[in-house]
Parts: sequence; C-alpha cells; structure tokens
Amino acid sequence: MLPEGFDREEFIVRLREKHVRILLPDITFSVEDGWLPLVAKALGDIEKVLDKHSMTSRSQVRQIKEKLGDLRIYVRPRRESYRFTKALAADLDDIRDRSVRKSLKTCEICGDVGELGNFAGYYQTLCKRHADRRLKWIADGRMGDPFDD
Repeated sequence: MLPEGFDREEFIVRLREKHVRILLPDITFSVEDGWLPLVAKALGDIEKVLDKHSMTSRSQVRQIKEKLGDLRIYVRPRRESYRFTKALAADLDDIRDRSVRKSLKTCEICGDVGELGNFAGYYQTLCKRHADRRLKWIADGRMGDPFDD
C-alpha cells in the first residue's frame, strides 16, 4: 500500500533527479501510483546493470507504461550504432521479468496485493476493491473516472 499522503509529482521528481543519467527529461510515467515503487526499484536495478556493463552513458529508458495489465520499462541504446552485449541484454531481461511478475501481483492504483483481470477487454492488475470499482463503472455506463474517490 502506498503511504498516507503519497505525492505522485514529488515522487517522480525524486526519481528524475536520482536517475538523471538514464531518464530522458521528457519521459512520461504512464502508470498509476501503485506501480511507482516498482518503477523506482526497476530503475535502480537498471542503472546498476548499465554501470556494471559500462553502458550508462550510452543507454536510456525510453518508455515506462502499462501494457496488457503489466509494467513495461523499455531501455534502449542512445544511438543506433551502440549495441547491447548478450550479457547486458540478459541482465536487462532479468530485471524486466522480475518487474513484470511483481506488477502482476500489485494493484496498479494503490499498490496493495492485486491480480490481473479482464475488464470488458481491458486488462488491468487490481486489488479486490479497485476491481469491484472498475466493474461497477463498466456496469454504470463508463461515466467519469472509475477510481475517483
């Protein structure tokens, strides 16, 4: 669960400052608040692996998003002429796999324990409370934001 008074903007500002070497200045954090701690962990792991392989200055995180109900963080070389070694690619794949597995057990909205569900064709990982709210929103004609309190 996210801490009381969680401030999304402040959290993202801190992530940008901490990981300035690998985050593009205009990168969008296209995930809900519940996954931001997962993103923070993954960014730390990614930066360590890039440092280990001496690729930090040649790599960047290009995208952070939800896709088909799980967390996706895309890391690419800064230039087309740069290539990831097989060892670096394997290390990044391990981080990606851990992040995906963790996201499939974490509510995207609040960070509580969740599970992947299909909500009228839209996949999302939610806790019971947020899944019920999503289903009610669908039943009520999809008006407004299903997670507004």
